[in-house]
Amino acid sequence: MGKLDIRAKEWEKNPALLRIMAMLEKAFNDVGEKIREDLIKGYREYADRYFKRFMETSKREQGDIIPRGMYGPAVPFQDWHDYIHTPEYDIRTWEQVRELKSRVKITYKRSDERANASYEHARDSFVYKNVDKMQEVLGKRSDLKNGVIKFDWRGNYFKGNIQIYLENAYFQGDVDIKYVVRTIPRVTPYFQYPLVFTDAEVNGKSYARPAEQQLRNLLSGKTDEEHAAEKKAEATAAGYCPMSGQWPPEKTERVGRYRVCPSCKQTLAVSSLGRFMKHKTREAVKKDAATKLTEAGYCPMSRQKVPAEIVAKIGPVDGYKDPKAPCPGCQQQVRLDARREWIRDQFLTPGGYPSKMTVESATYYKHKLSK
Repeated sequence: MGKLDIRAKEWEKNPALLRIMAMLEKAFNDVGEKIREDLIKGYREYADRYFKRFMETSKREQGDIIPRGMYGPAVPFQDWHDYIHTPEYDIRTWEQVRELKSRVKITYKRSDERANASYEHARDSFVYKNVDKMQEVLGKRSDLKNGVIKFDWRGNYFKGNIQIYLENAYFQGDVDIKYVVRTIPRVTPYFQYPLVFTDAEVNGKSYARPAEQQLRNLLSGKTDEEHAAEKKAEATAAGYCPMSGQWPPEKTERVGRYRVCPSCKQTLAVSSLGRFMKHKTREAVKKDAATKLTEAGYCPMSRQKVPAEIVAKIGPVDGYKDPKAPCPGCQQQVRLDARREWIRDQFLTPGGYPSKMTVESATYYKHKLSK
């Protein structure tokens, strides 16, 4: 599942976002062949350059062909069947390259595959980044009446305009995106400039070049403080720790280069800015894991702790066998991952070594519900 598919599942809650996604995808595809042609040309030039370097190197090298670093002269040899075509010979040495020089030629199968994959990535990135921007502005509004999206591709620039019509509201934005084709170490496209809102009209009042935050407030009728409180409530409901994205207190406990969250007591990495990464509480993580197991047909008690009263009923067990115990969730006898301690004063082997264990605590192994 690609990034666009994952985001589309998130946008299903708001049909307006799905409509905007479809329009953006169509706008990209309308000029897609121009972009694809430029990408194929760039990837082939990259392959030509390395093939030329490879053949020049073959004039002076001896012995086996060994790649020399990430950008060494023999790099294409790692994808020999994609770049070099020798149907009758298995070339392994530089001497063979010199002998068969007239029969060694480049193919573009791998290059074209990479160009097509790059095109798909570029389209998906363009769509989900701009729909994300729209999602931030629209919030929960889904009253999309109409949308006009036009783009063109000229000289490696992807330029366009987005117009969105809502009930008693209208706004538009320009996309002036430079589509850069890199050639080292490989050809990759990326977008340089984001969507910029140029004007808006809300409840009959016009606004020139509104900032994203301002436009969001105008369309929702809420203040920054109300939006912040709403986001905080949503994060809490989803199980996120209140310290997510926050600066660690000055006296926060450290474990190596990690910090201990003072709220949920988890040991976490911090971002490059020094803030706690976005994270859920232990209880929320356990709940999510249990939900995934249940949806996959597993018993909710999978990987859960065995109740103390059940552990107390487990007698001495063989040292090298996992004990079993009844599961209160599905009533099956389930294998346990048990913490055990040797019984030393009884059940000894002829050699005087203990052969039984007592179960101190245990968790249920992952197990499916009986049909």
